[in-house]
Amino acid sequence: MDNKPVWRTILSVVLGLFAIFRIAMTCNKNSSSSSNSSYSSNYQPQSYQSVTSAIEESKNNYRNNIQNISNDIFYESYDSINKLGDSEMTIYHIKKIKKDTLLPLDLSAKLNVEANSYIQKNYDDSLKLAVKLPDNTSIFMHSYEAKNGDALDNLKALKKKKSIQNISLKLDQPNSKFVSYNYQQNGKKYNGYALISKEDGQYTSIEFENNKLSKEELEMKTFKFLAQLTK
Repeated sequence: MDNKPVWRTILSVVLGLFAIFRIAMTCNKNSSSSSNSSYSSNYQPQSYQSVTSAIEESKNNYRNNIQNISNDIFYESYDSINKLGDSEMTIYHIKKIKKDTLLPLDLSAKLNVEANSYIQKNYDDSLKLAVKLPDNTSIFMHSYEAKNGDALDNLKALKKKKSIQNISLKLDQPNSKFVSYNYQQNGKKYNGYALISKEDGQYTSIEFENNKLSKEELEMKTFKFLAQLTK
C-alpha cells in the first residue's frame, strides 16, 4: 500500500460508481421525457447494455480493490490500523479484541492473542487470518493448494508484492520448512519468519513479521507463539 489513506482509495471508487449511476439515470430520464414514438425511434438497446456492462465492471473493480487492500492492510503499522473508522473495519473484516483471547487456527490449534490486538478473518482467499499485535508484529496465516513449485517458491509468490530477500532455511524437513527473510517497505526494514507445511498438496504458511524488533527478538517471539500450537 502506498501512503494514500485507505479511505481516499475507497472514496474514489465509490465516486466512480456514483458517476456511472448518474449517467445511467440521466439517460433513463431523457428517454422517459420523449414521446412514445420518439422513444421507439431513438431508444438503442446497445446503449443500455453498454451502461449496464460499465456498472458491472465497476462493481467488479471495486470488489477486487477491496480484496487487494484487505490483504495488504495488516502490513501497515499498528497505529495506522488503529486510525481506521468503524465502516472501514467492517469492510476489511477487522476486529479489535479487548482482552487476551485464544484464537482458533483449526480444530486442534489455538493462538493466544493479547488484548488490544487486531484480528482479520477472510473466507474467500489464501489469506485466512491476520493478526496485528500492539508491538507492531504482524502474523499471517495462508492456506492454499499448489501442485507446482516448492515451499520457498510458494512463499515468494505469496510475498511477491514485498519482494522478500535473504531467505534462509532454519529447518528443512520433507513436509515442513522454517525460514527467515526480510524486505523493505516505505524505507523500513522488516524481518520475517515463516513456518511452511504441506499435506496432500495443501500448503499452510504462518508468517511473523516486524520492523521494530531485531531479528533475534522476533525469532524468540515466533518460537513462543509456535510453541502454543504444539500443546
